[in-house]
Amino acid sequence: MSSQAVLRAMRAEDMPRIEEIVCRTWGYDVSMSARNAALLGKIDAYECLSRRTYMRVADVDGEVAGLIVAADRRHPHIDRRMQLMQLGAVCGLLTSREGRQGLGMFRQYMAADKELSRDAESQGRRYDGELVLFIVDGQYRGYGLGRMLFDDAMRYFRDQGIDDFFLYTDTGCDFGFYGHRGMTRRCARSVSFPIGDRIRTEEMYIYDDTVSHQISDHGEDSR
Repeated sequence: MSSQAVLRAMRAEDMPRIEEIVCRTWGYDVSMSARNAALLGKIDAYECLSRRTYMRVADVDGEVAGLIVAADRRHPHIDRRMQLMQLGAVCGLLTSREGRQGLGMFRQYMAADKELSRDAESQGRRYDGELVLFIVDGQYRGYGLGRMLFDDAMRYFRDQGIDDFFLYTDTGCDFGFYGHRGMTRRCARSVSFPIGDRIRTEEMYIYDDTVSHQISDHGEDSR
């Protein structure tokens, strides 16, 4: 399977598959109805893609198996079309109690991200690069796609003259990958929100590193 995996630019027809991967990876599909889970997946995907300055998908036999999205924070980019699509999905969630709960969960995640950024800034951390979204579909894990995507993003940062970078993650993700890559868990926050009749709590993190460290330890220079 690995020999048939290629990295390529995103195409418009990839969006339904990307939304599906985001929905299942973050567990929206087990937390609420299929309709509301799909809308929340759209909101999450569009928020990330609207800020992209770089994106690659891992394609295995014509199927999107993973993706990585990065942003050059020195030159912010906003995709207004993606923002409008996100707004449409938000309106869809507002029509039900469950949908409004899901939207509240997403807003709490976003608020926690801002708090983590303030925590990092209080430690004197400044970042030129952000890994905005990094997902490999569960059925394709173990085939090296994560490394392919991550290394390609590191090369993008290097070519842009970016060294310090960070990402947000949480206990719902495979955050062990970042420890394996030698990244530093810089800050942590706990977030709780209602889902149905229960309260869901997760730990959220900022991990950071330098591109030069990643490339010297894991990229071309280590081969």
